[in-house]
Amino acid sequence: MKDLSREPAAAATQHKKLKGLSQRDFAASEAMSSTPMTPSSADPDDVSSAWMLAREGRPAFVFAHQDDETVLAGLMHRIVGDGQRGTFIWWTNGDGLAPAVGADPSAYASIRVAEATESLRALGADPAHKVDLWSSEIENYRKMTEVALPKRSKVALDYFRAEAGRLDAAIRRADPDRVFVLAWQGGHPEHDLVHLMTARTVRQLRRETGRPIPIIQAPAYEYVILCALRFKPWFRGDVRRFALSEEERAAKQRVFEAYPSQAALFEKFRWVIRGAGALSALRGKPFGTEVYLGTEQLGVVDPRQDYTASSHRLEALNYIRDDFEGTPIRFDTMIRPVAAALLAG
Repeated sequence: MKDLSREPAAAATQHKKLKGLSQRDFAASEAMSSTPMTPSSADPDDVSSAWMLAREGRPAFVFAHQDDETVLAGLMHRIVGDGQRGTFIWWTNGDGLAPAVGADPSAYASIRVAEATESLRALGADPAHKVDLWSSEIENYRKMTEVALPKRSKVALDYFRAEAGRLDAAIRRADPDRVFVLAWQGGHPEHDLVHLMTARTVRQLRRETGRPIPIIQAPAYEYVILCALRFKPWFRGDVRRFALSEEERAAKQRVFEAYPSQAALFEKFRWVIRGAGALSALRGKPFGTEVYLGTEQLGVVDPRQDYTASSHRLEALNYIRDDFEGTPIRFDTMIRPVAAALLAG
């Protein structure tokens, strides 16, 4: 298991067209400068950043792991920092790294879940609105590998149907008007699975209610962690970049500090960012870790997203170096069958 934009023109400081990809940059206050307009559909063109990041409504945040929220912690503070809104759902109990650190999985999970509660306090959010589903990462990985085994596939797929049902119930109780989740990215299988399960529920809610309920995704990493906290440059989808205010940066730092158990993992990401900054300096555009972390990316998911298709053209680029007890995790034989089963009904 691995250790580890669209907005009214007046609000945009920069608008670039790159191979069909629309990207926009926003200063800390700019996305909030216009009156939020409720979207008429879930299409990225109809979802303004002002509405998406407004301190109002019923946002839900759905994560696979405790610490996933660090990816968008600054913008989370912008939305929920007054403690008046938000439902925060964690699918797993975070026990996946316990064997690597020689810890008891149950005890390690309790530490991770408690850290996430402190993270919400660091954001200014209300921990009373936290939902822990306590799914075991270790068991999730075991079942992923069993999906690829003909004699065990049916039981494994039923397992993920049941997990999707538990997440479905939690999201429905939240009755969200928008949902934030990590990106469909091919970097971590549980990130992709929780995104898939969330999208399944949201699509059903759209049909049942007629409400748009946009899904907003935040990039975590892919290519191990070489592309960290950013959509890859050739990603063909909605990409919005937001500069964080000093208050939002401080909140983000507090969230990192809420996870002492993950300090070594965070340092790996900082090492990658420092390396990227050094390479960028060769092009005359150096940047430091704090500058990099002071910008966050989000994008509205296309409601027509095909979850039976990988985000990478080559299977070898999915979940690089990720395995369960020596069995590599694969999209084609493990994640795609789950997607097909869940989306079939």
